Amino acid sequence: MNRLPAASDQALDERVLDEALHWIVTLQSGTSDAAEQHACQQWRNENPQHELAWQRLAGLSRDMRINTYALSAPNARQLLRARSTPSRRTLLKGFAGLGVVTALGLSVRERVLLPELFSDYHTTTGERRHLRLADAGALQLDTRTAVDIRGADMALNLGRLLLSSGTSGMTAIKTTNGWVRPTALSRLIISQGLPRQQGTEVQLLLGSASVEPLHGVGIRLSAGQQLTFDSHHSGQPASVPSTAEAWTQGLLIAERMPLIEVVEQLDRYRRGMLRCDPAIAGLQVSGSFSLDRPEDSLGLLAKVLPVRVQRVFGYLAMVVPA
Repeated sequence: MNRLPAASDQALDERVLDEALHWIVTLQSGTSDAAEQHACQQWRNENPQHELAWQRLAGLSRDMRINTYALSAPNARQLLRARSTPSRRTLLKGFAGLGVVTALGLSVRERVLLPELFSDYHTTTGERRHLRLADAGALQLDTRTAVDIRGADMALNLGRLLLSSGTSGMTAIKTTNGWVRPTALSRLIISQGLPRQQGTEVQLLLGSASVEPLHGVGIRLSAGQQLTFDSHHSGQPASVPSTAEAWTQGLLIAERMPLIEVVEQLDRYRRGMLRCDPAIAGLQVSGSFSLDRPEDSLGLLAKVLPVRVQRVFGYLAMVVPA
């Protein structure tokens, strides 16, 4: 029997997270009145997703709760004014202007826990995004990806990106495991936090790059090489597969890939939850599947394999034996 994920594993709508953050700031500012407290409770009771978002944000940091109470009323109002705009960067500037970013713990830990909320740029489920860089370079973000950009440097907080570095060769990309420093006019894919991925993966398509674990010895990559590294070690370089860039075109190319891995990749592009019955997880899959149309891809799987797709209210889908 399959065990469904606990509520804490559920993906939350971006709008719901925004509303939860508004209520967290309002009630923990020390300036809220009984009417606002009642309205917040009503909002939490309206929908289980509201309560889940509230619990997640309220539990991010004990320091956040303690220190927000210390805000004076004028400062709290300033923070709320910053929150009233649609920009997350503006919200964080509101925190920074009050000098409470460090006190609230809104730093690396929160960017890991809620990267889409606290990063400069992010993509939602099923979205890919192109960005132009100041040095004539370019960046493509995969679905569910979050990055910060500070001048020539950037931080990949979650997901996958394709970087075409500019002419200056000064770009450096930080992940939780260390740094990747490509030379000018290089082209590379960097990912972390993908299904079944341990550490950070670097796939160098063009040029050269150095990989520097936080606490380990660096290594140099040449075009056509890839490796995975953690905070202490770098793996051995291997050849970049010919399908490495398929996701940039909205495709998943499977070559004798276990069904569970195909399902996990499609799950990243599908709203809701997509799961695979362990009894069929090891079925070998070969073919081309659309990431932009995951439901069509599920239909194709059901045609070529002895499986079927069970759906519950369009949100939960289970790939099970036919």
